[in-house]
Amino acid sequence: MQVSEQWLREWVASRADIDTIAERLTMAGLEVDAVEPAAPSLDRVVIGRIEDTMPHPEADRLRLCTVAVGGAEPLSIVCGAANAQTGARVPVARVGAVLVGGVAIEATTIRGVASSGMLCSASELGLGTDDDGLWQLPDDAPVGTPLADYLRLPDHVLEIDLTPNRGDCLSMRGIAREVAIDEDLPLGEPDVTPCAVVSTVRRDVGIDAPERCAGYAARCITSVGADAATPLWMAERLRRAGVRRINLPVDVGNYVMLELGQPMHAFDGDRLVGAIRVRLAAPGERIETLDGETVALADDTLVIADDEGPVAIAGVIGGQRTAVDATTTHVVFESACFTPSAVAGQGRRYKIHTDALHRFERGVDPALHRPALERASALLIAHGGGEVGPVTHVRGEPVWPQSREIALEGAHVERLLGQPVAAVEIERILGALGMVVETTDEDRWHVVPPSWRYDIELEADLIEEVARIYGYERLQSGTQGVDLPPADAGAAVDDEARWHETLRQRGYSEAITYSFVEPGLHRALMGEGAVVALDNPISEQYAEMRRTLWAGLLPSWQHNVRRQQTDVRLYEAGLRFEPDTAAEHGIAQISTLAGLIWGQAENTHWDRPSRAVDFFDIKGDVEALFAGVSGRLRFDAASHPALHPGRSARIRLDGEAVGWLGQLAPEFKKLSKKSDLPYLFEVDSHALSDRGGIRFESLSEQPRIRRDLAVVVAEERPVAELIDVIEDLDPPALQSIDVFDVFRGEGLERGFKSVALGLIFQDKASTLTDRSVDTTISAVVEALGRRCGAHIRGE
Repeated sequence: MQVSEQWLREWVASRADIDTIAERLTMAGLEVDAVEPAAPSLDRVVIGRIEDTMPHPEADRLRLCTVAVGGAEPLSIVCGAANAQTGARVPVARVGAVLVGGVAIEATTIRGVASSGMLCSASELGLGTDDDGLWQLPDDAPVGTPLADYLRLPDHVLEIDLTPNRGDCLSMRGIAREVAIDEDLPLGEPDVTPCAVVSTVRRDVGIDAPERCAGYAARCITSVGADAATPLWMAERLRRAGVRRINLPVDVGNYVMLELGQPMHAFDGDRLVGAIRVRLAAPGERIETLDGETVALADDTLVIADDEGPVAIAGVIGGQRTAVDATTTHVVFESACFTPSAVAGQGRRYKIHTDALHRFERGVDPALHRPALERASALLIAHGGGEVGPVTHVRGEPVWPQSREIALEGAHVERLLGQPVAAVEIERILGALGMVVETTDEDRWHVVPPSWRYDIELEADLIEEVARIYGYERLQSGTQGVDLPPADAGAAVDDEARWHETLRQRGYSEAITYSFVEPGLHRALMGEGAVVALDNPISEQYAEMRRTLWAGLLPSWQHNVRRQQTDVRLYEAGLRFEPDTAAEHGIAQISTLAGLIWGQAENTHWDRPSRAVDFFDIKGDVEALFAGVSGRLRFDAASHPALHPGRSARIRLDGEAVGWLGQLAPEFKKLSKKSDLPYLFEVDSHALSDRGGIRFESLSEQPRIRRDLAVVVAEERPVAELIDVIEDLDPPALQSIDVFDVFRGEGLERGFKSVALGLIFQDKASTLTDRSVDTTISAVVEALGRRCGAHIRGE
């Protein structure tokens, strides 16, 4: 919300300077982000009148203008604007003026003709976006007057960041009310006296969805001047509020919206066909909106329609078919109260955001639409002429079907604020806020919130208002003691703490990235599967919800590499999102843990050579995460769009796929100028939470026996399969299986490899004999041969 200081002071005669007003508004909960000048410096810019124009002798597109600037001799100025016409009053930047962007105006010669100044457009002065030609000022603009004085500058604009619950402050009236309450000053009000009806032209109105529209008022104003211009003072107030000027009827509606908070719309009455209906859209209906987009309407969308179909999306945007333009002489003003639930979500659905929607979503005063219509009517006929017809006003269901009375107790105020507030002060504050206060007992009240406060529902809301206006800085601070009994944090909290601690101990740092990602990288990582696309992304780079946490970790890795980091270890715990019709809202949210490593495996040391990280380093990190998790962990060779073929694996727990592991695929080489790519893992968090009971077992005092087996198997046979075969036999005394060598080369057939396994045996109660161990070894060799085609090397 942008608020002009001058306009604000017309509503409330504050004695404070603008910085003090900004500070008080912020302390009252209306955060002021900035206080900026309403316009750049306009020193040496005056109002001029073009007395004469003639073609430039050396340039067809230029004209030599003689411009009166009051008192002094007329100036001779070369101008290229097409609308530089005799008699026009325009801004003149005299020699010595400095315009937007530091453009200094000097006496110069253009194509051999002297020019002493510059005739300006609004955009060249920083006072608008219109750069089609010179800024045409009203015919009564006083020649020679500094433009800043004529526009009532200087002025300041407060940029106020309102919270969603304070829709009542989306107007000058709402902001002025807050200032008036703070300084205990009277609040000014515009004239909303009903206009004298001089025409019988009217438009029938019907509400077919009364639960969505509390009231709808319409009025016809005929014989409006088609060439009527928006008065300069109104155009300036619109500009300072950040609203673009369009034409008089539309500008009047926007002005009343900024002034009172009531969104309005103007139809061209000659293009409306029949009666106005407030109804739900019919299946298959479409509308071309004012911004030129054709929209297919959903059947739960509230529309304003005539006999030929929708002419506006209620509370959102009007339609092109009935738009007011430069030929309009019959204006139909509408002013309505749509419930917040009737318009909520429509902007996201149709990718439209308007000032009207912004206000209706937060709640517009249901008692305001009739006075706002009178105010707009008066402004239109004052500046555009016309004959006013009667108001057609139809009511729907009330916004609040039941009483809004709230009970308030002084004791509760003291308990929540930590100190008592005098009863007379509470009554003063609530009364100033427009609430009806009835005293029922000592320090007890019944309070009815005003129609413009949708956010007041509970006693706590009233107490918040008392604290806000009383002043948070006046509340005493103190130390409060609270007894909190110990509580079990739960296994989930313990598990997550264990993951973080495990990875930190292994050198990882936690990363926190956006849940929405860049579509190109996302698609390259995950393929062409279905995604959850955002209706209103913060930018095109963040248009999809992530299906993998790698989409956030990889840019973080790039960020570190570009800043000369030589070793990167990152992890992130978060959600990934998959379209799923069975899930709530059609989106499955999967808790996931992912990691990335790149660089050297160990810190540089003088007695051993450095080594880059490899597949087995990150595999060891994943195995550490699964330490203590019940179930058998396996890594099966598999292909993934993001991972290097031959250096990727599917992580399985008891046969269930729970994640991926591997090196980033060569296709992503462009992500880094370095020669090596990072290694990644991603694991579903539920698999890491499947912890078995861990119990201590006493150490055996019996001697250990080690037997080494070197077996020859086919090259494509995974070593893990050999280990699985041995574990399936479940020898009672077998303690561990170690792979200590894999050999390929001389002495072996092509397509075969030799795998050396170290088997450690130890009994808990007695000393093992060679016979018992040999029996187990024989069973192992036989099983490996039968299930894997393996044989002892050399046999």
